[in-house]
Amino acid sequence: MNHAQIAKEALNMRLATLSSNVANDPLLDTRTAGELLAACGDPDVDQAIRNLGDTWQKAGLPVESIEKPWTEKQINDLISVGGDKLLDTLDELVNGITRCKIH
Repeated sequence: MNHAQIAKEALNMRLATLSSNVANDPLLDTRTAGELLAACGDPDVDQAIRNLGDTWQKAGLPVESIEKPWTEKQINDLISVGGDKLLDTLDELVNGITRCKIH
């Protein structure tokens, strides 16, 4: 599994829930952020990626598609299964960007 790609897609999903000004901010490159998250070794980020994978599987989504751009249907399936816990997981990835940059 490509954890950097999974983190990138998760960040894209989370940013899509924010106002258009934040989501379209060119200062956040989700590919680079995903690579940073995958490489930094932060245990909370690692747990968030595991939680995301578990939610993906509980939603009945094909494992191989988690590394590809997520469709609207996949996102809706994730939200219906993951609920608020899913948003907390995504927020942990966003928060992890700062922690990983500091280390």
